[in-house]
Formats: sequence, structure tokens, C-alpha cells
Amino acid sequence: MFLKKRHLEILKKMKETESQKEIEKALPEDFKNRVVELYILGFVELEGDSIRFTEAGKRLLELVEKLDIENLPEIFIDSEIIKIMELLEETGQVPEDWLALLKERQLADDNGLNEIGKEILKIYRETHPIVYLTPQILSFVRNMPKIGLYDELITYKNSKNFGDYIINALQAMRLLMISPKTSDKAFSTTKTLANVIKIANMVPNISRALILRKEDFELLESGKGSESLEESGFYKEGVTELGKEMMETYKGLGKVEEKTLPIYVLEDELEVLKAIEEIKKIYETNPKVIPTYKEIEKRVNIKDLGETLHILESKELIERKVVDNKDTYWMTEFGEKAKEFGKVTTDGMKAITYPEAGDVPIAEWVMVGKEEGTVKRGITEKGKFYMNLSKTIKRKPYLTKYDVSALVKVPKKKYIHRDELVKLIMEHVGGEEEEIIRAINEAESKGFIVELQNKMIKLTKLGEDVKDAVEEARVPELLNTKFAVTPTTFNILRAIYENREEFDRVWKEKEEGKEHKENEIILLAKLLPLTIDEIKKSLVILKNTGFIGKRGLTDAGKKLVEAYLTFWA
Repeated sequence: MFLKKRHLEILKKMKETESQKEIEKALPEDFKNRVVELYILGFVELEGDSIRFTEAGKRLLELVEKLDIENLPEIFIDSEIIKIMELLEETGQVPEDWLALLKERQLADDNGLNEIGKEILKIYRETHPIVYLTPQILSFVRNMPKIGLYDELITYKNSKNFGDYIINALQAMRLLMISPKTSDKAFSTTKTLANVIKIANMVPNISRALILRKEDFELLESGKGSESLEESGFYKEGVTELGKEMMETYKGLGKVEEKTLPIYVLEDELEVLKAIEEIKKIYETNPKVIPTYKEIEKRVNIKDLGETLHILESKELIERKVVDNKDTYWMTEFGEKAKEFGKVTTDGMKAITYPEAGDVPIAEWVMVGKEEGTVKRGITEKGKFYMNLSKTIKRKPYLTKYDVSALVKVPKKKYIHRDELVKLIMEHVGGEEEEIIRAINEAESKGFIVELQNKMIKLTKLGEDVKDAVEEARVPELLNTKFAVTPTTFNILRAIYENREEFDRVWKEKEEGKEHKENEIILLAKLLPLTIDEIKKSLVILKNTGFIGKRGLTDAGKKLVEAYLTFWA
């Protein structure tokens, strides 16, 4: 949405007359552009000299009459203000300087959005802009940056004719979003801009505006045309290719999708992947050298190899195999590519996952994305690879003490500020602030939490389900057991869960007080690529932490498995 003070003044003047000439005489400054923007937004209908309210326009006028227009800033609503309003409504808290922008516009007070703010947000969500593509807009979007810092957008805008008008129009059509200011502002375009660029390439020499309204869209969708649609080139004995692209553009305006879970791959992980590759090359000529823990350990200099191997397995970058009765680790196809593309963090990924879903990243995420190479005027090849990886893999759990603490401390269905969560975790399990913030970022990549642009954090559905499992298990033991919930221990839980009948028989025969019977361990060895020693060790851990009881999985064990089966579905 994009509304200037002048738009509101035009709406008020429309109560007196429907004549554009009369309104322009009273409000001449940039009148034609402002009227077109109201038309794009769906608040007015234009026919000849006439300008009339739509139903949405009438709703907006009711609010305009409650505003002290004289004391409003020149830009009343833009994509930045809408984002702040959404975050305030969703989380109940935004930074003071963001709230001040809403107060200045008479949209909020210290208690949150006021009635005007709530109603404007409602109108925004219930209206749909029209597609309005002038030759200038089509020329502008061909080479515009798609993701970046605000200064980059302004530099590009200033290099083009009608730049200000086009930025306004793109925001009005919800093709361009500007973030609230943190250390800086960022911007991003939506996926639908790709359709607009296709249209620009289909009609390179067009001299008039291409317009598609709701009624036009519905007519084309029903397979019918009209004289005006034929004149526009959208219909000719059926919907034309241009018409189809205009329809896709209309459908995509303002579309918000579920965000892709951001992946992360850090330097320690890359070092291990490179070591596995080195061992694999030796193995090809000397099969006695295989990528065991000890062989990998010889070639890396990292703090905790065991943890790094679990992390890589949780993201399907490596897989375990039993070779010569030894646990070994091999790169997957994704692991081989990740090794080549290099490091990426959660923030660097959010620079691209947010725009893809129809949301805007903050400046810090974009800066990290540029440093790590996921962003360069748009999504890079590296960014595309990690986006595909993020969408494709089935994440398996690896819970650190910080994950367990966060799951325990973050309440269900409520937001908590990151600073507060850092403090709670520090009080609960100790640790340095920088280490905890990194762990919170990784918890987001694991799918447990989501952190929004205002640093407010909430549990995801997976986070809530895993929280239930953790709280039913033995939390003190989980915090004190380094490798309690890992891909390995989870795979054992899942194997037991999915082969309940066979394991129930084993447990039924088990004598109380004795160690796990050999047939139970052999059964797991048949189902999983793990050595007997690894299985025995993992069963002891699962029993001590409360995921396995005397006769099978505990409720905690079942809930943990079911949480991920639901997550993967």
C-alpha cells in the first residue's frame, strides 16, 4: 500500500464532486499520478473525467475523516509502515522509533494499534491492487536490483525517469517492500516481479499502459474475453500468452507464502566435509582407509568433531554407513555441493527466504547475505542452491543444551524478545551472550523458533511439539548429556516406533533389571546403519534421558518421533 497526504485530501474532496478537473483545480500538485495510484490501490474507479469511490474507498474515507490530515507527514502509509503495523499487531512490541512513526501518523498509541490503525490494516488485507504497467514501469523493472540496502534502490531510482512515481506504484501493487530502519533500511521485490519482467520482454516497444482489474481477471479466468481485453492483447480466440502472464501477475500481487526454513553451514562443517572428501579419494585406491571418526579427526582442527558430525547428519549433508563393522561418514550429493559453495548463516539465508515468501528482510540480514554471497542485486546461484537444500532436506533433531533451554523457556503461543531469551538461557544453563545468540539463530534453522524483523521470537509448530517431548523427558539429564537427542538416537526411536510389534515382543520377553537383550540390539542393527556398540551406547542414553522405558518408548519418545513425522509430512 502507498498513501500520501495528498491521496487523503483527494478522497475528502471527492465527497464534493466526481469531476477530476474540479478536484485537480483545487489540488493541482502531481494530481494525475496521485489519482492513478488510488486507482491501482482499488480505492477509486476512473471513467473519462469522472472519479468515483469503490467500496474500499468509502471505507477508507470514513477513516480519513477521523484523521487530523494537516498534521500528518507527507507519506502516510507505505510498505515500511505496513510492516511495522503487522509486527506490532502480531507480536505486541516494536522498537520505540518504529512506534513513533505510527504515533506520528495517528495509527497507534502506547497500547498498540488504535482503531484507525486496525481498520487500515484490515482494509489492506481485504483489498487487492490492480495490475497497472506503464511503459516506464516496464522499462524500470528490467534491470532493477531485487534485494539490497535502501541506498541501492535510491541510486537506481535516481538514474531513471519518473523514478519516484515508479517506486510508489510498485509499492502500491505490492511488488516492492521497504523494511523498517534498523542500522539501515533494506528493500526487496516479490517473486511476482519475475512475471512483470516477462511481460516487459514480451512487449518491448509498448506505448500504453497494460491494465488488469478484478473483473477482467475473472472474465479471463472463465475463458471469456471482451472488446477491451482483445484491444489490450490479452484475449484472441482464447487467453493469449500476454494475457496469461498478466493473470499470473494479478494472482501474485500481495501473495504471502510460508517461509522456507533457512539452512546454515559453518566453517567447522566445511572442514569436515573437505576431510571426508580427502579420505574418499584415498579410499578409491586403498579401501582400508575409510572415513571413520578417527580418520576424520586426523585431518581436522576443530573444537568438537562429534558435534559437527551430528550437525552435518541432521541436515543430510553426510550419511552414516557401517563399513568393515565400523561407523563411517560419507558425503551426500548435497554435502558435496555445500562444500563447494561454502559458508552460510541463518541471517544470510533470511535475506533471501523472506523475499521469496513475500516479506521483507531487515538491513542486517541483507548485509550478511551480501558478505556470504547469497545476495547480489538478487538471489545468487549460491543462494538458489541453499534455498533448494533448505526446501528439500528432512531435518533430523540435534538438540544442544541451548536448544533444550530455549524450548523450556519460550512459552507456547507467545512472543518473547531475543534479549530476554538470551538472559533466560544464560541464567538457566550459563554461556556467553555471543554463543547463545548464535545458538538461537541455529535453533531457527532447526525449525524450533522463528525470529521476526523486530527480534521477537516465537515457537513454531515443530518447536511446540518438541517442547512437549522435552518437558515429558528428563530435562536435567538432557541438559547434562551432550549427545542425548541426535540423528542417531532419533533414528533408533523412529525405528522402534515404526516397528512397534516386533519391539513390543522383544520388550515383553525382557526380564526386569537386566540389560537390553541381544535380540533387540540385533533387530536395530538390521534396521539401521549403526554398529552394535553405537546402538548399545545410544540405548543407554535414551533410557537415562527418559525417551525409552522398560517396555518401549515413553510418551516423550513417542512425541519426539511424531513431532518430526508431522513436520516432514
